[in-house]
Amino acid sequence: QDYLKTVVPSQLLAERGSNLVVINPGSMNVRMGFASQDVPFNIPHCIARHKNDAPKLSVRDQRLNCRAGSTHNAERERAYDIIASMLKIPFLGEVSPSENQPLPPKMGRLDGLSAQQNKDDSILTWTDVMDKSIKTSTSIERSVNSDADEDPSQSTSDDGNKPNSEENKYKEMIFGEDALKIPHSAPYCLGRPIRRGHFNISQNYSLHQVLEDLRTIWNWMLTEKLHINPKDRHLYSAILVLGETFDNREMKEMLSIVLCDLGFSTAVVHQEALAAAFGNGLSTACVVNIGAQVTQVVCVEDGVALPHTALALPYGGDDISRCLLWVQQRHRTWPNFKTDPMKKPIDMLMLNKIKEGYSQIRSGSYDAVSVVHSYEHEKSVGHQKTRLSALSVPPMGLLYPRLLIPEEFPPPPRPW
Repeated sequence: QDYLKTVVPSQLLAERGSNLVVINPGSMNVRMGFASQDVPFNIPHCIARHKNDAPKLSVRDQRLNCRAGSTHNAERERAYDIIASMLKIPFLGEVSPSENQPLPPKMGRLDGLSAQQNKDDSILTWTDVMDKSIKTSTSIERSVNSDADEDPSQSTSDDGNKPNSEENKYKEMIFGEDALKIPHSAPYCLGRPIRRGHFNISQNYSLHQVLEDLRTIWNWMLTEKLHINPKDRHLYSAILVLGETFDNREMKEMLSIVLCDLGFSTAVVHQEALAAAFGNGLSTACVVNIGAQVTQVVCVEDGVALPHTALALPYGGDDISRCLLWVQQRHRTWPNFKTDPMKKPIDMLMLNKIKEGYSQIRSGSYDAVSVVHSYEHEKSVGHQKTRLSALSVPPMGLLYPRLLIPEEFPPPPRPW
């Protein structure tokens, strides 16, 4: 009470939220920061652990069918043609060139990047997975003396002139975007604890490992980004901002991590839709949240989210990036690179940068030329300039057919 009497009102407003941490976990990214911050830290929600028995980078993601056969490709082509005819998209209805036909002349080779190149066309660099530690001469001498089979004469050979030596070993854990840029041949296992709005539990990814990865990622962000020591976390409170896709058990597990494992004194759970509405000063709104892997729609009335209006669609920005790649490959405008965003996360980073840098909705013709990089080889990164194919879609043609569709177009069959 004495503090509140003597504090200046401006100082009191400045200190609001300084001991309150907001955690917003998502499928692709996790946002974390103090309530007093304008912009939180946005880090890829993944962790790469070193595995001695793993010959190369493995990705734990069982939510997508990565082994599509001829049957799946035929169904995809039929769906592609149906959508093209219903939405009256001329470019989609065109016959794609045959495999024997040479690549169109609009593709060209680039020998070097221009200094005025767009930032989105920058080359992604591989992550250095080696942890270079300095080993002192004392530790070297102890390791030599501990080995009974070692020749005693070798301990005094060159160590006197070189008191320190460098020892290389793999990093045990790599977080954030660095984990997505690990070379494909490195012995690491990439884990994404949340996929498609739920815990990524599968035969190869147990619930215990999912919770352990969540705890480790959040603890790393609190320590390295927010600079909160574990011994001081009892002085802070946490707000978990969760999407509508999580069930009660998943909420309970994440709340237990915040209170028991991370050591916060108090915690509360808020819905994303309510947080978005209140953050914009609204008590009634229709909130559409398009994430990387899930699109959520929910209506808020008088500060209450209406459960019967909630709609969760299992696709988002990542699927648009994969669709962008598929359309370019179908029309043979993509270079002859082995781009695989499912097996190589660095390819997904490149596709997201191209999508964010060049995708837009506008009338008339639009020409976009981008630089596509190849990350097939770890040392030499290839690149090629290519013209991106555009889709001539009528107005509102790509919106959800269940919600908005022009009356002149017949509604597509609804599988639900």
